[in-house]
Amino acid sequence: MRNITKEFRFSYPLKIKVVRDLKIITEHVGDLEVEGIGYFDSSASLLDIFDRYSVDIDFIRWNGADVKPVLEVTGGMEDIIEASVRHFANAFENGMSKAA
Repeated sequence: MRNITKEFRFSYPLKIKVVRDLKIITEHVGDLEVEGIGYFDSSASLLDIFDRYSVDIDFIRWNGADVKPVLEVTGGMEDIIEASVRHFANAFENGMSKAA
């Protein structure tokens, strides 16, 4: 049961691991702009964020172009979905505590 629906948008940092001076480092390439709808289920377990919150991602933009279809084909969606759920849950919880 999905009780509350709310739009969300956030920047997802796009990073790549490279070797520099014989060390593996992570470089920030840019940000993906993620947009979608988040769902809050008040009847789900308080202990599992992924039972309590879920998301439907509408767009993932890179330099203005929607790259979601590319990420779906190449398998890059899992991390973005997880980050989206965490972002939405955090934003929702912060909004609830401000309203109280």
